[in-house]
Amino acid sequence: MKSVIITAAGNSTRFGENKLLLEIEGKPVILWTVEQFEKCDQVDEIIVATRKQDIPYYQELFKKYESKVKVVEGGVERIESLYNGVKASKGEIILTHDGARPLTPVWLIENVIRAVEQYGAAMVAVTPTATIKCAGADLIIQGSLPRSKTWIAQTPQGFRREILLRSLESAIQQKHFVATDDSEIVAMHGHQVKIVPGDYANIKITVKSDLVIAAELLKQNLFL
Repeated sequence: MKSVIITAAGNSTRFGENKLLLEIEGKPVILWTVEQFEKCDQVDEIIVATRKQDIPYYQELFKKYESKVKVVEGGVERIESLYNGVKASKGEIILTHDGARPLTPVWLIENVIRAVEQYGAAMVAVTPTATIKCAGADLIIQGSLPRSKTWIAQTPQGFRREILLRSLESAIQQKHFVATDDSEIVAMHGHQVKIVPGDYANIKITVKSDLVIAAELLKQNLFL
């Protein structure tokens, strides 16, 4: 069985309002996100982890659109939301995904699942299209990272259940919270993570202009 945990408990601090409930082409961002996984025949279960006060709203939303999604309470940190989702899931393979990443192609989801079956842990990433600079607090450039060895992390990321669960439990016990990247938690606990080449259309809604970009990608069917 394969489960997907979609984290949706963030405060959208940079955005200024709950971006997951804003609409793209007439549907909320979170619904677009969920529907991409519903299209994947290999996915058996979808769980959304959100803030306690938002649970009733999400339940009604998914009911309205006839989406069979289980909604669970998230936590203050992403790792806590993920852990709650994993505990509520049944899958032996678990994919983790950002609620604000609504245009993930189905073929990419399938590629991640295949990589997890082979390697035990995998993540989507793309190569940078511009030079990545390193700088200190004084904003003085210290060097450049070679593009051939540099990847920009995306989601979904995927793991065998026992690997993810042990890593999360260990990280929580150590009070070491990595809020932005699930694969790093796994890697820090001794597991190699395979990179699955991603898609540049698999954007994360972070600022308001991303909504415009996502709408255009949808109109042009450039994320399929």
